Amino acid sequence: MKEKAMFLAGEWYYPAILLVYVLSLISLDLIHPGVFSAVFMLIFWASLAVFAVNKRDMIKDIFKKAPAVDVIMCLWLLYNILSGIWTVLGSKMPVSVYLGELFTTALPMGFYFLGRFSEKRDTFHRNFVLAVAAIGILGIVLYITAPQFYINYLFRLEYVSLPDAPTMRVRMHSVIGSTLMGFLSAAAMLSAAHFFIESEGKKGKIIFFFCAFLAFFSNQRAAMVAAIVIVLYMNYLVFFTFDMLPKKYFAVECSILAAGFFGLLILFRGAFAKVYARLVSLPGAIGQRSDQWVGAANNMFSKWLGNGLGANGHRAIGYTKHLIADGGLAKLYVEMGIIGTSLFVFLMLLVLKKGFKNLKASAPEVGVIIVTLLISIGSNMMSFALAVPVFYYAIGAIAKEAERGEIDS
Repeated sequence: MKEKAMFLAGEWYYPAILLVYVLSLISLDLIHPGVFSAVFMLIFWASLAVFAVNKRDMIKDIFKKAPAVDVIMCLWLLYNILSGIWTVLGSKMPVSVYLGELFTTALPMGFYFLGRFSEKRDTFHRNFVLAVAAIGILGIVLYITAPQFYINYLFRLEYVSLPDAPTMRVRMHSVIGSTLMGFLSAAAMLSAAHFFIESEGKKGKIIFFFCAFLAFFSNQRAAMVAAIVIVLYMNYLVFFTFDMLPKKYFAVECSILAAGFFGLLILFRGAFAKVYARLVSLPGAIGQRSDQWVGAANNMFSKWLGNGLGANGHRAIGYTKHLIADGGLAKLYVEMGIIGTSLFVFLMLLVLKKGFKNLKASAPEVGVIIVTLLISIGSNMMSFALAVPVFYYAIGAIAKEAERGEIDS
């Protein structure tokens, strides 16, 4: 197997699995995106194994150097896998609970190695942003036309509470649900930003703002906040850090945004009021969810080890009273305990330090990490097989760019 073909499963993961989600509109009984994702993930890990065998001399050299990010990442992955022992024995969960979470939370961590060793960074970002834009366009069409088969599809997946068009149009779900649609749209803004930065402002602008529109159209509070943060982040980088464009264009942009803001306020006052109400309700929503976080934390099998992977996720419904339905960071602590959470926090601090130190090369990936952590405060984003890969890819890409910068210096 040629080296360039070894990472194809990872580079084409998002277009492939999102296509399966689209095809599931035909029949959820025949086409199961979760099963396909699991099979695809195993194929991806097989390609990683082949790469490790073919590049064993390089891998040995890396182990000798023991880069801190690689070491902590491997320990974090191993800890998640081993935690299945106390998921089953300590928290008394069925093996199926652990295995389900393994495929959606732990195995996608392999995308760290794609970001760390693949040379085709542009390919991953291009495939990702185009795939998200495509399902966004499909989602808009389905939102406007509201065919009954689509409404029934959403109702069966419990994305909507009633099988009617008004309920369906509360949020734009596309084929993956509004939560994932919002997160992926925000992350895709940063993939578009990768091409914007690489081209010194010549590429990526249209798709960047289209993905921002999708994030707002999902009507997910965290995604809307993330989109606003990303726009501010990119303006700071472009005009005040990288000096890619003259600052007069910043003034022009602010004027356009201000005019657009007041235009929306005048022409679409009702829609604007709904968005504003969603945004200002965010602190209250976090406060409401904190009760379940505290209850779960007070009933841990082990403070040090945690309850084990999957023990407090939605797969544990019926086996525990202390589910964490919304709150990925709280869920991480309760399931991974002090030891696992310390590994994760150390990994985040280390990789963000390297990313900020080498910001010109790693700005989009730094943004992906920050946005994922931000959204994970109020949602279990790091338990979705569609969300986890881009997050760990970003970590691996930062580690790669940091190593390259150290070699060049």
